[in-house]
Amino acid sequence: MEQEIRVLEPGDAEAFRALRIEALRCHPEAFGASAADAEALDAAAFARMMPRQPPDAIFGGLLGGELAGMVGFFLHRPPKVRHKGAIWGVYVRQAARGRGLALRLMQAAIARAREAGVQRLLLTVGHANAPARRLYDRLGFHPYGIERDALRLPDGRSFDEELRALDLSG
Repeated sequence: MEQEIRVLEPGDAEAFRALRIEALRCHPEAFGASAADAEALDAAAFARMMPRQPPDAIFGGLLGGELAGMVGFFLHRPPKVRHKGAIWGVYVRQAARGRGLALRLMQAAIARAREAGVQRLLLTVGHANAPARRLYDRLGFHPYGIERDALRLPDGRSFDEELRALDLSG
């Protein structure tokens, strides 16, 4: 099946909303946002939340023309931290996994970070999420800490997150 990686635009808001809600429902331990909060927003609200200030972007991975994965990137703006950027909201639908889509999405976000002059690209990953940690290892992200009890679900379950960085300075 044909894959396409591209920056999502406001016209993609409905598909982005559906994918984001799916991610939050299926993996509440992986995201700081909640499905309930996302479900309360319509597609127009999602369109307004999409990055409008380059180089910030949400990359979409399409399989057969359908949105199946996403990765967000943003550049830190204050002068003292402008050398850093961050990856957020990484998700690929279960049915689309194992096809290299997450790798291609991450490569697109890393390329955008390089183009923007980012020297240190940051992300967090659930400490127990071995497949994601393997992907980030493959891409060169190195752990630099663990945040204990980073996320706590309403049922009281707690999840640690691993902090990772990719050095783009060289």
